[in-house]
Order: sequence, then C-alpha cells, then structure tokens
Amino acid sequence: MKLLHVSDLHIGKRVNGMSMVEDQAHILGQIVAVAKREDVAALLVAGDIYDKASPSAEAVAMFDAFLTELAQAGIRVLGIPGNHDSAERVAYVQGLLASQGVCFPPVFSGQVNVVELEDEHGTVSFWLLPFLKPGDVRRYFPDIEIGDDYAAALRAVLGACEIDPNQRNVALSHQLVTSGGLSPERADDEIKLGGIDAVDVSVYDAFDYVALGHIHRAQRVGRDTVRYAGSPLKYSFGEARYDKSAVLVELGGKAPGDAVGACVSWKLVPLEPLHDMRELRAPLHELLDAGVEELDGAQDYLHITLTDEHPQIDAMARLREVYPNAMVLDYENEAILAAREQVRAAVDPDKLDTAELFARFYEEQVGSPMDELQADIVAKAVHAVEAAHGRGSDGAEGGVR
Repeated sequence: MKLLHVSDLHIGKRVNGMSMVEDQAHILGQIVAVAKREDVAALLVAGDIYDKASPSAEAVAMFDAFLTELAQAGIRVLGIPGNHDSAERVAYVQGLLASQGVCFPPVFSGQVNVVELEDEHGTVSFWLLPFLKPGDVRRYFPDIEIGDDYAAALRAVLGACEIDPNQRNVALSHQLVTSGGLSPERADDEIKLGGIDAVDVSVYDAFDYVALGHIHRAQRVGRDTVRYAGSPLKYSFGEARYDKSAVLVELGGKAPGDAVGACVSWKLVPLEPLHDMRELRAPLHELLDAGVEELDGAQDYLHITLTDEHPQIDAMARLREVYPNAMVLDYENEAILAAREQVRAAVDPDKLDTAELFARFYEEQVGSPMDELQADIVAKAVHAVEAAHGRGSDGAEGGVR
C-alpha cells in the first residue's frame, strides 16, 4: 500500500501581509499530481489544514476543490485537525465525507478514531489523533495522573487503544515530538514551540509509521519511520534554506514477530513552489542590476538586506520595480548598530551648537562620523536656517536651535 504524507498546509495564510492563495493552489495541485502519479491508496494530512480556526470562504473553497479532485481520482484522504484548526469545523459533515473516502476524526471524546484499509497483505489501521492538550484528556482518564504533561496525556489516550501488534498500524499526530530530550530542527519563528508541550517519541512505539505535523521542516524523529512531512511551502524566511517535499510511504507485509516499522519504506518527493522564498544581501545598485538580468529569480519572495553605508531613498519602491514580491527590507548596518555598545559622551547637549548635535546624532545612527564634505553641507544648512530665522519661535533674538 502506498501513502502520501503531507502536513501544515495552512490554507489561507498571509506572509508578511502578502496573500499566498496562488502559491497554495499551485502546491495543492502538485500534491494531487504526485498522488495520482504514484497511485497512492491514501493521502495523509497531519494537521494545520487551515491557518486559523475560522478560515475564510476562499480557503474553505480551495480545500473543497482539493478534496474533490482526490476523491474523483479514487484516493482516500485521512486527516486530523492541528493546533491552528477548529476540530469542530474539520469534523463538519464527516458522515457525508466518509462516504466519499474522506475521513477526519470527530471532536475528541476520550477515544481515538481508527480507519481500516485493506491491501493484499491484510489490514492497515490508521489511528487519527487530533492535536491534544492535557486539558482535552484529563476528564476522560480521572484515575491517571496527567496534570499539564502532554506526554502523559498522549500515553493515557494511546494506552486505551487496542492496537494489534501483528498488523500494520499508522498514526497521524500533530504534536511537538522530541527524541531523548532533543527537539526537532525548527525555523527561527518556531523556536517558541517547545518545553512543556513536548512529547517523547517513545509514546508512538506501537506504530509502524507515524505521520507527524506541527514542525515545518521535513525530518525524522528518533527513527526513520516517525517523520515530520514539513509544510509544503516556505512560510517564513527562517525556512528559506529548507527544501520542501512530501513523504511517499510504502507498506509491505508484516509477519508476527517483525520489528515495528520493518514493513515500511519511504522517500521524499520534492515539491516545487510557484515562487521560491530567498534572502538577498548586497548594495542597492547591485541588486537592481542583477534583477534586470535575472528576471526569473526576481519573482521570488525576498527578504532583502542592503549593505549600503547610508540609507537609500525610496529603496523598497525601487526594488519592487524589479522584484515585485520583495517582502522585507533591512539594512545591515542596523544590526551592527544594535549590537555595538552605545557610548554617549558625558557632555551637556545644551553646550553644543546645532551642527555638533547633528554630528553626534549622525554617528550614533550610521556608526561612523561624517566626512569633511558631509560636515560642510550640514554647517551650510544650519547657517542658512539660522540666518533665515533671526528670531526664535518664542520671539527672542539670536536664532534658533
């Protein structure tokens, strides 16, 4: 039996204020194409279908079209809600969807929903675990000490499942899973995930394959057959260096006494985005010249860091003439200024004239003093202003500061 494992679709997501609708439609179409080409029996969607609990009509329509195309191709869809989803909305009209081969679990009520599929080697049981918090679990297991322990909650839930070790078992789960105390590799914006919500991989020891969601980078956890598929698109610049893929899983036969996971083989199937997400660092003039020559790359989503010594006028507007999908603009010297210690001279500012005050302000902002030409321009500008305003705003003579 062949399976295709994806997760963290985040349909409806906006990145740095930009809609990802076209990119998501493109990548969902690519997932359908892979599923058809590989003749998979089922697509596993391991949570975070939508980007928020109340998805837009546009997002719902996109997912509906996705499911419809898969169902028409005879491909089963087994999915779970993630922490971004509403379990109630995902479970909506489940009875009708199940008749079309699309299965999502009901809202958790103490039991794990299981779906069974058959192939030439027998039965495969798919255990659909929604995103669970200890508070979702405690009331159903009053005799087990759970507290705020996510791992204890999952152990209680799975301990109540009648899992036959002689047949093949696949779990779909959307949690932060660690191995020996080591967390999975995450993008910078995912580092906040972790700590009390971690679940050790040993919780899933009974399952031949564990289709994980929640972390956006594709990777194994503990063993090769416990895997995060990762998000199919890059949703932050912390993911810019990661390639995106889906996991193609094949289940062979399982004999009594076989080790857990021995019946599983897998490979990563690359997914190609409509627009890549990249980081560029260079002076403004170089980026503008390079963009004109390489218009293909100019369509990517970009985080641009300018290395010019001085801020450039209308930099983002000029960049977007060549790079229409530029998202973020930084200056490298801002990082330098933030890192270096700000040493302010112990001089009373009231004893400095206007040109000296400006010189000190300039050096603090740019990180280097003005050169002779710049100082001359400032001195002339200050003189011109003071000459034009012989009186201060309070009517006193003597110029203005």
